[in-house]
Amino acid sequence: MTEHLLAVLGTGGTISTLPGSDGAVPRMTAEELAGSLGVDRIRSTDVFTRSSREIGPAEAWTLAAAVENEIRRGATGVIITHGTDTVEETSYALALLVDTRVPVVLTGAMRSPHLPGADGPANLRAAACTASCAEVAAYGPVVVMHDEIHLASLVTKTHGVSVAAFSSPAAGPVGRIVENEPLLLLGPPAGTALLPRRTAPDKRVEVVSVCGGDDGLAIESAAQRSDGLVLAATGAGHISAAAAEAAAAAVADGTPVVFTSRCADGLTLAGTYGGPGSETDLQRAGLVRGRFLSPSKARLRLLFGLSAGLDPAELFGSAQKGTFE
Repeated sequence: MTEHLLAVLGTGGTISTLPGSDGAVPRMTAEELAGSLGVDRIRSTDVFTRSSREIGPAEAWTLAAAVENEIRRGATGVIITHGTDTVEETSYALALLVDTRVPVVLTGAMRSPHLPGADGPANLRAAACTASCAEVAAYGPVVVMHDEIHLASLVTKTHGVSVAAFSSPAAGPVGRIVENEPLLLLGPPAGTALLPRRTAPDKRVEVVSVCGGDDGLAIESAAQRSDGLVLAATGAGHISAAAAEAAAAAVADGTPVVFTSRCADGLTLAGTYGGPGSETDLQRAGLVRGRFLSPSKARLRLLFGLSAGLDPAELFGSAQKGTFE
């Protein structure tokens, strides 16, 4: 039987907080957290110690390098402790950037360690069980919370304070932890989110939320200062006529624009509706359909893709084909 060597990378978040003068703040080290697992072959490293609201593309790039370093050093599984506010973003960034030859598992907590019913220890134990299962590597980076295993491309935080805050609305969790073992309910996705080229992020991509009757001014303003835009569109990928005009102008000026749905269980259509601002109108104007990706994840795919010199249409081409990547 293969002897497991687990690596724990700490980034901060609620799971590592201790009381401060004005509220809980991240302070506990990865070593302190890993020590609660009682695993013999384990090593721990602090990559960051901060709230996840401060973890963006540059930090995700650094974290990806740390994960790859642990894999090169022989880790059979990597656990990342992370704040819950943006763990869905970081997990997807790692799916874009890391060739996961071993399980890569992100977890965190909704309650600080000093509070009654703290969920961090249970989530960390579930993450260790998942990271010890070699079959999980085929799923790419996963998020494990509340005894559920979620794909990075689908997971989202659906509640601000509940310990059962995470779900994957489009398909549900791909597995659960039962009696300290991962029970994989759904097979791994047919494709992978891994980009064919990866470089450090050096582009600016903004998300513009489009509302009913939008006048397009926010799109015009964002296009002037950005290398790419993602539109959080209404419904199945629809925006107002004025917003569509502004988006088309941005594309004509050379700024790639991706449109996706602002709905929690979002999916952009390809050819059902017509008229100004419909999905057919937007694609005809050169906008790229983000399909099932949330606005924040579409931003990461566009940002890292543009940084690596990838064509936006090809970058989201796989998302057009129906695979969860």
